[in-house]
Amino acid sequence: MIKVKTFTSQLKIFHARHELDELDKEINGFIASQGIRKVISVSDAATTGEKGETIGMIRSLTYEEPAAGTRELYQEKIEATLQEWGEEIDKIRKKADKLGEDARVKYREQIVDLHVRQETARKKLDELKKSGEEAWEDLRKNAEAALDELKKGVEGAVRKMKK
Repeated sequence: MIKVKTFTSQLKIFHARHELDELDKEINGFIASQGIRKVISVSDAATTGEKGETIGMIRSLTYEEPAAGTRELYQEKIEATLQEWGEEIDKIRKKADKLGEDARVKYREQIVDLHVRQETARKKLDELKKSGEEAWEDLRKNAEAALDELKKGVEGAVRKMKK
């Protein structure tokens, strides 16, 4: 869906540059916070006073609305996957606790490694949540890579437990 949003700014003599910079920041913040990926057009119109002097600016932003909740759904999916792998790590720990002392020590090291991987993936997810649209794609790839490392570690531990 195509949408239009307008922003306004009063212009004061000798302050126009600062006010236009603030208007740019407001618009860029709006674009980042809404997850807008496609801007169609930006147009400016001046407002005038009684004597014809420019007293304000209206900026219109035409953009394509992002798919509803795409980013949020993706983050929820990663959180659910992290939760699943966390539960799997707990199962491995419980099985390891039932083994002999030598095996327990060996698996404890592996479980510590899995917790480190899990924490790395969680930090990547937190970075992803806080990111603006520009960095989101790179951080998404980093979060996926960290999640993949966790998955490999858990699957390796499960295979060893079955032996």
